[in-house]
Amino acid sequence: MRVLLAFISAAAFPALLMVVCYLYGQFQIFEADDPYIWVRTKNFAVICFFVSGGFVLLLGLPAYFVLRKFRLVRWWSTLGAGFCLAAMPMAVLTWPLKYSELKTSASVNGVQTMMDGVPTLAGWLQFTQGVLFLGVCGLVGALAFWLAAPNKFR
Repeated sequence: MRVLLAFISAAAFPALLMVVCYLYGQFQIFEADDPYIWVRTKNFAVICFFVSGGFVLLLGLPAYFVLRKFRLVRWWSTLGAGFCLAAMPMAVLTWPLKYSELKTSASVNGVQTMMDGVPTLAGWLQFTQGVLFLGVCGLVGALAFWLAAPNKFR
């Protein structure tokens, strides 16, 4: 039962972190008395919890069993696995050089992030920031798992 609680915590805490960051952004953009902030946040929270649960089920559970099989379930291996399992899919899916053949240009908030298919420094920083943020979300999930897991796995 405690392992189940650990996996639920591993899915819930990163989603909660994403929702808090989203809600902060909503209050930065819109007026505080905008009633639709809470509607948008609720919808975003549902998506976050499903995606986080999917990550834990499809990536975290197999990683846990591999670590347990080799008797490597330690705090450092758990946190490292959580970071890598969250950051790597983001890095692969958003790799900026995959658009180099298209010779496209892009900008975010008036800042050029790609010119003729080549990422600018701002583009690489944006890419790194996104990968690190999701890596931290994975780290938070792994920490929640580690703290809630039974002592025999520590």
